[in-house]
Amino acid sequence: MVILGQEFAGYTIVASLDSPAPAEAYRALDADGREVILYVQEDIALDAAAFRDELERLLSLSAALHGIVPVLRGGMEGDAGWVAARPSDDPTVEELLPGLRNVAYELAVDVARTLGAAHALGLVHGDLGPHTVVISGQGAAVVRAFGLHRLFGAPADAMEDAARYRAPELFDARAIDRRTDIYGLGMLLYCALAGRRPFEGRDDLDVCALDEVPPPIEGLPSQVNEALARALAKDPDARFQTVQELMTAVRPLLLADSAPRAGGAPLPLEPPPDTERSAPAPASRNTLPTGTLPPEAMRHPVVQIAAPRWRRGALRIGGALLIVALTSAAVAVPLSSYIARRGAPPPGPAEPSTYIRDSKNNPELIPPAQCDPGVPEAVRPAVERPVLGSRATRRPAPGSMATTPAADAGGRPRQRWYGDQLF
Repeated sequence: MVILGQEFAGYTIVASLDSPAPAEAYRALDADGREVILYVQEDIALDAAAFRDELERLLSLSAALHGIVPVLRGGMEGDAGWVAARPSDDPTVEELLPGLRNVAYELAVDVARTLGAAHALGLVHGDLGPHTVVISGQGAAVVRAFGLHRLFGAPADAMEDAARYRAPELFDARAIDRRTDIYGLGMLLYCALAGRRPFEGRDDLDVCALDEVPPPIEGLPSQVNEALARALAKDPDARFQTVQELMTAVRPLLLADSAPRAGGAPLPLEPPPDTERSAPAPASRNTLPTGTLPPEAMRHPVVQIAAPRWRRGALRIGGALLIVALTSAAVAVPLSSYIARRGAPPPGPAEPSTYIRDSKNNPELIPPAQCDPGVPEAVRPAVERPVLGSRATRRPAPGSMATTPAADAGGRPRQRWYGDQLF
């Protein structure tokens, strides 16, 4: 027996919770102080060996599933079976009604991915509905209490409030299989589109759950209401047999802009067959069920619009003009350089040599002296020695190097240059 504040199977029971599972739910702490949700069912229908086998299978396969609240541990404590799962305080779809109609199809696709992967592994939920699907903080649909109905059997109080969501086979000991989950997915989609729970205000939930189908939803395409009615059929054989069939049948929901409104608006045209997804898709979290398309891709399709003819012609003419302009520029530049070189005047004659007369850099043109080698040196004109225009001042030659100038033919001493001095 579970008592608040005491330990059970190594967990300290903290509080009692309302549970959608067919077992009592408690908030508990493990030995390290981590919080878990503890599901406990006394006097389980399965014997101990069958319970352990089913639990081992659930633990091994649920680890490979995305989109569910994972089961951590489980076992037997006396005649009571228990399962510990990760806690989840996110709101359920039932608590968020009526505010999910605009995202109803996306919600159904998210859950359909999880169910498709689970069914491929041989797992079923058994009690899928608005009360067992939560919306995480990232906006993803997460299924909780997955597989617990196979462990604990049908709920003790079959006609409780959650009975409005449950398939009839949960109450008459029939087998629970994937068609039970298809009923739950149809109920989830119905509540999200209608914005309310089915059979609201009815007290005879036993009759509703076993014999009645929820009425059609106003403002939806007729084929969608027909698909929901088939998914919620009381006979499992009359339902869709796979999740993919159900999701293909409700694809007109993607045409939200053409959906009829209350008041007699026209129905949308039947969408074309999906030829691109005719091959089976791999069982992956990132893959939609076969026969479905991403909602955004259908609601906001990318359509390539061809440009008008005059615009295409203008683009061609502009491109041709641009090529002509670039070619002309490439030819004109070297041609102009060639013409400029041909038309330049020839260079003039070289100017006569100039000499710098003194060291102050004052230029003065001096005509060259005409000297005849046959004329005696005495009658040759005296030519001044050019002074180089260097800024460096030449030092006079030392006295030891000075010599007595020789006399010329007239008896006058001959002048000689030593350094920059005339003697």
